[in-house]
Amino acid sequence: MRQAVLGYEQKFFINGTQISGVQNVAGSYAIDERPINVLGWGHVNKNFYNDRERFAQPDGSFILDENGFNILGEESLDCAVDGDISGFPESMAVLNAPLEGSFSINSVLVSEDFFLQFTGDVPFTGSIHHGKKYFGFDKGYITSHSVSCGVGELPTTSTSIRVFGDIGGSPEFMEQEDEGGLFLQEDGFAIGSEDSNAGIYNASGDNPFPEIRLPNQGSIIVECAGATTDRVTSFNYSIDIPISPIYTVGSSVPAQVDVAWPVTTNTSFSLDIDKYEYQSLRKYLKSPTVHDIAIKINDCFGVPIQHYVVKSARLIGEDMAASTDGKMTVNLTYKSYYNKR
Repeated sequence: MRQAVLGYEQKFFINGTQISGVQNVAGSYAIDERPINVLGWGHVNKNFYNDRERFAQPDGSFILDENGFNILGEESLDCAVDGDISGFPESMAVLNAPLEGSFSINSVLVSEDFFLQFTGDVPFTGSIHHGKKYFGFDKGYITSHSVSCGVGELPTTSTSIRVFGDIGGSPEFMEQEDEGGLFLQEDGFAIGSEDSNAGIYNASGDNPFPEIRLPNQGSIIVECAGATTDRVTSFNYSIDIPISPIYTVGSSVPAQVDVAWPVTTNTSFSLDIDKYEYQSLRKYLKSPTVHDIAIKINDCFGVPIQHYVVKSARLIGEDMAASTDGKMTVNLTYKSYYNKR
């Protein structure tokens, strides 16, 4: 009977640490390619070689074209004997963009924000495991990370990762005590060692995850000079990190990956209006509204779990709403910029 892989059978790791609180994980890659076309023929495929005369030689095959005799040195093309062109590619296409992938993780904040330490230009590895199989990535960089919460909810995080190394699935492993991992590949069983690429995306390990501590509704505090007695009903804080890869000729991976400064943070929260004072749109031209903002997430004993502090946040949006069957609310949006120094 065919069965599915259920949630309790899955584990997600980052650099040897199993991440707690994960709600969902998604990983993907897509290859961007374009066909090779020639004038008077169109797309080059196996049929393209039908009209070329070939001569089989002991050390290889020659093809006769308009430029004379050209040797076919590649083994994959060295099959044109007695008109047999089975060794020629069915379709000719080339890469149209660098090979990249992506991962996204949504989690409940059950401890300190584990992903903050990986924001920047230092790569890391991650993988999701089920049984003896896993799907993972190598050389990932966080491009955005956010935390949000509303009344009656636990804080949740969302993380987007851009992958410049390899990404994909693993062979199925069977553990061996002395010789390493035995894995199944297309041509049979092979031994996986530290020098092989068999576990290149494997991020599993026994590193400890930070102590589990949960906040409650009364232990989450949002501080902003623009809203003192007004009740905060929800908030969202996000970090956007522009990543710039540098490729060189002859390399399939970036030679260098940099952060294209500045890093931008976006902070928004909704208020039930009490004494809030509205701002003016055109006031921005003369003097933008600037506030320091602090989002403090503590545990039920008041001990800090994670504090997010935004310096010199600029108010870029006010969204007021009122209705006959609800409270008057306003949603404030702030943006801040950070340089490397």
